Amino acid sequence: MNTLVATHQPPAQSRPARLLIGLFLVLFIVSCIFDPADRVLSLKVPLFVACWGLTAMEALVRQDPIRLPRELLVYTLLFVAIPFASIVGYFAAHGGQPYEGFTLLKGYVLISLGALLYINRIDVLPQLAAVLTLLALLILGVLVAITLFPELYDLLYIPGAATGLLFLDRRDYAGLVLLQVYFVTSPMLVISIAYYFHLAKTHPARRRRAFYWLLTAVSVAGMFFAGTRNNLIISILLPLSLVLLYSRSRLNGMLLAAAAAALLATAFMDEVLKLFDPSEVSNFTKLSLLQDYAQTLSDPVGLLAGSGLGAYQFWDAKGMSFFISELTFLEMIRNFGLFGALLMLALLLYPLVYAFVMKPRFGQRHIVLAYGFYLLMCISNPNLFSSMGILILSVVLANLFRLEREPAARLWSRAT
Repeated sequence: MNTLVATHQPPAQSRPARLLIGLFLVLFIVSCIFDPADRVLSLKVPLFVACWGLTAMEALVRQDPIRLPRELLVYTLLFVAIPFASIVGYFAAHGGQPYEGFTLLKGYVLISLGALLYINRIDVLPQLAAVLTLLALLILGVLVAITLFPELYDLLYIPGAATGLLFLDRRDYAGLVLLQVYFVTSPMLVISIAYYFHLAKTHPARRRRAFYWLLTAVSVAGMFFAGTRNNLIISILLPLSLVLLYSRSRLNGMLLAAAAAALLATAFMDEVLKLFDPSEVSNFTKLSLLQDYAQTLSDPVGLLAGSGLGAYQFWDAKGMSFFISELTFLEMIRNFGLFGALLMLALLLYPLVYAFVMKPRFGQRHIVLAYGFYLLMCISNPNLFSSMGILILSVVLANLFRLEREPAARLWSRAT
């Protein structure tokens, strides 16, 4: 990798500035996880701007230029340029209202968080995992409370939906009725699962390993009982994949993971079949969306140029006009066109290629694996280009470049 300005390490930041930036970053993470729609305190944008403002002020005080790896700079610029170009194309072609492109663009701009973390040499994985553990405990607490006191369901339903954080439901999967305590940020629990699984496997102290196994179990349970189909499946597949990743014998690990998966599938075959029943409302809607996309993308101009980020479309599957759908990767083609979508997909897959192909000894493959499972979940939900998905990608990118450049750097979490 090439350095944009120089290869030497920048001078250490002052401890007060480092602590203040770290504090704002933690508050930003809390806002992303517990106020994802920004409807309660509306702090995400102010906190993000404050982090960048403090970083710029610290650089001016130290009279030291901000340094970024060339690849990270190019990655960040491309990630923002693709949606911005689609917005320009939308107005050049036809324009018109309603339109939500500028609202959606904020999620893409958030990718600059990776650069901010790299500049400040901060690893927020411990703090992110800790906050996600609180989310898992909250999911389990709400589940137990509603089970013991059913009247709480109605009390929590309206405020949960109004804040955009919690959606309670009793999902009927073709006869299999599950209480769904769906916190919209619960898919992010893949990060805490992988983070604590790694510590449970590698920490030298036995008691600490037992504690980390407990935290892993809490995150797995929280994700499972959030109740969506994606959460149920990934909360099982991710731990099995981590077992395979950490197995000394790859063959033994594959056999163990396959045996566990087969055992679970056999024991819960009826439930699995009901989850994938095409007549179930959610499944039927997503399958119907494929027909909408087939019609939209059959137009060569729409296929190659795209409709533009945030452009509304009438969806027969839903009987309404809207600017986004749950099928994220097909939505990328609708927004950016085929070539723009392929370039964006390459950017999204870069951490996986880096960790498992280019640098197979990369020290955080467990986190990159969790990110890969998050991408899988986003095939059928729109959470990839939100603050949730971009937060995960930014942390992965920052650590990927930081560990490449500064393998012996002290992390912020250890220095504070």
